[in-house]
Amino acid sequence: MRIAIVGGIYGRDKSYRRNIRYTPETILENGLIGRGHEVATFSHYAKFDARKFDVVHVHHLSYGATRVAVDSSNAAFVYTSHDGLAMSSPLRGYRRFATRFVTSRADAVVALSKAEVDFQRRSYPLAGAIHKVIPNGVDAANYTYGRCNATGKGEHWRLLYVGQLTAMKSVDVLLRALVQVKRPVDLELVYHNSALEISLKKLCAELGLSAQVRFLGPKTPQELAAIYRRADAFLLPSAGEALPSVVTEAMLCGTPVIATDVGGVREQLGEYGLCVSPNRADKMAEAISYMLGHYEQFAVRSEAASAYASRQFSIESMVNRHCELYGDLLENKGPRRRHRPFRVPVNAVLKMGISVLCATK
Repeated sequence: MRIAIVGGIYGRDKSYRRNIRYTPETILENGLIGRGHEVATFSHYAKFDARKFDVVHVHHLSYGATRVAVDSSNAAFVYTSHDGLAMSSPLRGYRRFATRFVTSRADAVVALSKAEVDFQRRSYPLAGAIHKVIPNGVDAANYTYGRCNATGKGEHWRLLYVGQLTAMKSVDVLLRALVQVKRPVDLELVYHNSALEISLKKLCAELGLSAQVRFLGPKTPQELAAIYRRADAFLLPSAGEALPSVVTEAMLCGTPVIATDVGGVREQLGEYGLCVSPNRADKMAEAISYMLGHYEQFAVRSEAASAYASRQFSIESMVNRHCELYGDLLENKGPRRRHRPFRVPVNAVLKMGISVLCATK
């Protein structure tokens, strides 16, 4: 098959991509190439001729998604949103309109969890599209099982956050939770997006946490795996997520997880780890206190959690299921969903500017 993958990572500069080496798009790209398929990659703003491909798979809502949605070629159009906030708060304005338009014209929509499938069926016009759950895969070779944590013996409990320092991740809520935890704890923050680093350091000072919180910045997968293994617990306080790879990475390393109950996280954790309400420092503090007070019951299940994550979120399964989806689409020789006429009066709006607006709202 000839496959075009469109994603935001392909428009990033070299310095950004040195820190972010693995994303769902790049993992899928490499897996498809490994299966012998012809793969080309494009940013959302790169020009390409869809007629040269059998499948165009767009990741994230941006210019590329709406552009392919109005394309007249016969390439199959696959869309994966990866939208961490869509299930947590209603989309507004142009972003909501563009999402409905893109999903109404995609030949296949990929969800990352059953929770996302249910949400999309309730929210978007999907009649006639193939709708599949394909969780993101994580390379278990990078995040092998291993525990070298001290479990609070003779030192502070070591807690870990991995992600971006952005508003959606609610790291401020995590910091406010730490103040309520009565046990001695330290927190390490690993991140590649430092947007709120200065304000979070200021908050640490205001809360009296400066000596307990370490801002580590970006790490390679190998460095990060070592940090997961020495951590007593992994914490994810996000206000919204789709299916966060960091939860899978922590589970693969055997690190007990506490995460907010957003997107597909509860499904991702299975019977392992704890879920708490988002934007509730008190609930996060209660969960941390409970886990540290009953740590043995989580520690004894860490190897089983790793094996579960390895089965559920393997790259091989992710790539195989995408290949099956693409094959099903190519068997359909009829007209593509996006070949239907536009509804008046949105035609001119979509062609002339909706794509750019939806990328910035």
